Amino acid sequence: MDVRNWGGELLTRPVKYKQVTRVDEIVEVVTDPDQYPSPVRALGSRHSTTDCIDADNGTVLDMRRLDCIKDPDERNMTITVGSGARYYDISHKLQAHGLMLHVNTEIGNLTAGAAVVGQTKDSAFPDEHGQVSSYVVSVRMITADGQDVSVHEDTDPELMRLVRGSFGLLGIVYEVTFKIAPLRLMRLYHKVYTLDEFIDGLDEIRSSGCAVMYYMMPFCNRIIVEFRSYIPDKWLDEVEDHCMDGDCVNNKHLLPYGSDWQFAVRNMSWAKVTPLVGRLVQMAPCPLRNALYMASDYLALCVLSTLAGYHILPAEQTILYNDKPFKATQYTFSIFSFPVAGFSQVLRDYFAFLQTYHKRTGWRCSLVNVGYRLFEDNKSFLSYSAGSECMTLDPVSSGGDDNWYPFLKDYNQFCLDNGGKPLMNQTPCLTPEITRSCFGPQLDHFDIRRRQMDPDGRFLNGYFRRLFEFQ
Repeated sequence: MDVRNWGGELLTRPVKYKQVTRVDEIVEVVTDPDQYPSPVRALGSRHSTTDCIDADNGTVLDMRRLDCIKDPDERNMTITVGSGARYYDISHKLQAHGLMLHVNTEIGNLTAGAAVVGQTKDSAFPDEHGQVSSYVVSVRMITADGQDVSVHEDTDPELMRLVRGSFGLLGIVYEVTFKIAPLRLMRLYHKVYTLDEFIDGLDEIRSSGCAVMYYMMPFCNRIIVEFRSYIPDKWLDEVEDHCMDGDCVNNKHLLPYGSDWQFAVRNMSWAKVTPLVGRLVQMAPCPLRNALYMASDYLALCVLSTLAGYHILPAEQTILYNDKPFKATQYTFSIFSFPVAGFSQVLRDYFAFLQTYHKRTGWRCSLVNVGYRLFEDNKSFLSYSAGSECMTLDPVSSGGDDNWYPFLKDYNQFCLDNGGKPLMNQTPCLTPEITRSCFGPQLDHFDIRRRQMDPDGRFLNGYFRRLFEFQ
């Protein structure tokens, strides 16, 4: 049968496709290679943009029915969920309890299992991480020999680091425990910069005490920075003075003060309006197309620059996309991260690269480029922001565009030449030369542990075999 990713541009053809409803079904599949051939790959929301979904001639385990969400453990400040539970549902259940996840990432369809073994990104608050897996404290998974294994960061931190961002190569995760926090309301605002203003003010932006996301518009020389911060404790103290029941541990009393319309506007624009406009502009005649692109950029400038709020609920950041979206609203993306030292020049060169590519080919991304600031994060062994604070460059375009992949080859080379690191499940058109250049020693060590846990390559698909040069 045919299995496609959410955007529809990637296809794999497994021999067997099984919807998992019980853990023993995973054991049955993993331990019966004759009935369920290799590779065995778990399927979640399918939002990855690379061939990590590859299970050609193998077996796909659809994990989405393992979606139980237990009540939060307020004593240990954790929540345990099935690997098929959607991030959107987890974050909103916590919000109803006056609690929150540490990372409220954009794609709410992200399943808990994919959040552990995949690489994600989001703008990070000071002293926090932007990768969802960094807040996973334990998992339960079925290994290649059919064993039910529990991995906890307190008892086996090294293995936990390997499991985070392991792309399903060490086992099939079926239960996940996240670290959580008391609910905090957020302040949100946007500020428009020219490229020079952004570069000159980058140190000030980084030291603002905010989570930083930015929208890049190289053809009108503008960058919109989205600043998010937790509202001051002084305001929280004033609210707590009016807490009638005295139960302020989980901050449930903050819910009546929370706002959600700002992210509702942004999410509607990002999930539906902007991709549709981008697709329509792509279809316009060439003489008109550039003018329409400029108009859409300035429209985005106007909309985003007016969005602000002071008491926003964090879970409202997440977007729940349709499982079967209209083709016109699909979009795709790629991402590389760069050490913040030297990023100013990289960003200037990136604007020039996009403009030069457009002059040479007549093609440009139909949607706004985005980026995130992430702090140093070594929680995952294959972390793309290990060792230093990072900034990302994420081109975004409408789905189904034949010019997208030729562009990515030049984009990937630009990023490699400028010290970038990819996300192996969100950066298409990677080569073994790129991954080896960026992660060579880490991949060698990871492969040693992978072979120990999966000596027959039960979970190793063709994509990672080629990309990592594993045997």
